[in-house]
Amino acid sequence: MLVCDGSSDGALVSHIRRLLIESGVSKPEGYYWTQGRYLADKIRNGMSRFGDVDLIFVHRDAESTEPEVRYREIESAVERASYRGPWVGLVPVRMTEAWLLLDVAAIRAAVRNPNGRTPLTLPMPHECEQRADPKTILETALIDASETRGRRRIRIRKEWPDLRRGLLESLPVGGPLEQLPSWSRFRQDTLNALQELAD
Repeated sequence: MLVCDGSSDGALVSHIRRLLIESGVSKPEGYYWTQGRYLADKIRNGMSRFGDVDLIFVHRDAESTEPEVRYREIESAVERASYRGPWVGLVPVRMTEAWLLLDVAAIRAAVRNPNGRTPLTLPMPHECEQRADPKTILETALIDASETRGRRRIRIRKEWPDLRRGLLESLPVGGPLEQLPSWSRFRQDTLNALQELAD
């Protein structure tokens, strides 16, 4: 079960499922849950909705907070929710949009202009999680990639939730993504959790 802030983050379920299959889990079931005022409530409500779960993933953007603070918050929420199994945090530095700045082709495809030529001002992979506002960088890149004017540019902003979800679904697993410390930690923590289940 993936516990996350919004439904668009539920797109991470497919990537989690793929990682579990690569790690030897046969036919993993995946759900996401967003309902609850506080994180512990979300975890508790998700367990109530889906019954027994073997492994919980919790997505929280670090934003302006140190990632370790978020991990401690997740650990505390898991304990308050009375969940006793293994859990894995997905904590992008700053925000998830940093993960979506790695694939120029996906950004162009998202705005239905795959053959666009306008240069996109994107950070290098090792810089993505150091930028203060990756959401604004991504939004600007989507508008520039559309190579449009006027009302169409306004529509890009209105379509933001759908565009974001689409990019998250097509997240380029492997390649540059593996250079990001937050993603590497997520992968390693998942392997550790699976080992804990096996033991």
